[in-house]
Amino acid sequence: MKLSGVSSYRWTILLLATLVQVGVSILQQAPAALGPVPIRDLDLSRAQIGLLSSAIWGGMLLGMLPVGLLIDRHGERRLIVAGVTAMALLVLWATQLRAFVLLLILFLLASIGAASSAPGGSKAIAAWFPSSRRGGAMGIRQTGVTIGGLAAAFLLPPVAVRFGWEAALGLGAGVALLTVLLFALFYRELPEVVDEGADSYPPRVPLRSIVRERGFLATTGYAFVLMGVQGSAASYLALSLHEEVGLSVVAAGAFLAVFQVGGIAGRIGWGVVSDKIGRRGPVMLLVGLVAMGSCLAMASVGERTVIPLVAALAFLLGLSAMGWNGIYLTRLSESVPMHAAATAMGASLTIAFVGMFLTSPLFGLAADLTGSYGASWLG
Repeated sequence: MKLSGVSSYRWTILLLATLVQVGVSILQQAPAALGPVPIRDLDLSRAQIGLLSSAIWGGMLLGMLPVGLLIDRHGERRLIVAGVTAMALLVLWATQLRAFVLLLILFLLASIGAASSAPGGSKAIAAWFPSSRRGGAMGIRQTGVTIGGLAAAFLLPPVAVRFGWEAALGLGAGVALLTVLLFALFYRELPEVVDEGADSYPPRVPLRSIVRERGFLATTGYAFVLMGVQGSAASYLALSLHEEVGLSVVAAGAFLAVFQVGGIAGRIGWGVVSDKIGRRGPVMLLVGLVAMGSCLAMASVGERTVIPLVAALAFLLGLSAMGWNGIYLTRLSESVPMHAAATAMGASLTIAFVGMFLTSPLFGLAADLTGSYGASWLG
């Protein structure tokens, strides 16, 4: 492909990678969005809904690294198509079932299929975009997670109330299948990584050499911490504002939306800034400092806090605690050879997700033990 063709086609690549992420995220956030309807129709407990919500994410811990290895060996296109298609079909199968255990198993298997979207989509952006534009492009792709969550929250509950949770899940699966069909039809890998046999690939980089790299370790440690902050803020921001500030459930939910908008702005904005200055590290440091300052400020929020300040803190928390993801993946992809990028992302994201699953419960436990959220935000 000529240079001019590559330059114009990369924006199609960005659109396709973002759409696939939206489709995956709608399904991953569907159980949380539909919570009250399955509780009523399937006679589930709140704990069981929580398990279903965790299962459709949790399998990514099992699948991220092996899928990353396969992507680097066989290309991102076929792995993304196979993984996301499998996810959607498994969720469609789940709509025919009523037993909680079977739903749990299918959701867990579906999330293993979803594991292809993060390293595959991120590697696609890293491969197609030059360093001078990579941060902004990666940030745009990462907004697919937030857009998918917003779509799940606004689209699926009305369908579930009128037609049942099965129809709502079916709609989400249909959207995912449509996005992956578009990806399969129009996505092309760069000529130098097209699969023409095993010999066409550069020598495989051993995993042990990747995880020993200083850049990989530093970036992954950063992600471990920030993923924990992200998970805690997303899970408890609305609840803490409801209990500490005395906001209604609806008003607290509105500030959670402000938090999500901040995340979208951060994922794009931080990447663009890092492209402009030509360095990722200083921007990542700034993001971490903003996140730390926002959490410290949240620790002192109370009933006397004025609403505009609450809105500003929610936005800044989203800008940092939700907005770091794109620049992290960009820095990670640049810390290893391109033909090992998906392996590095798979390994790093596995560790980062552990941070989320460990930190969020500890945040809630600290609130339970102290009777307020101050210690949790300080932690």
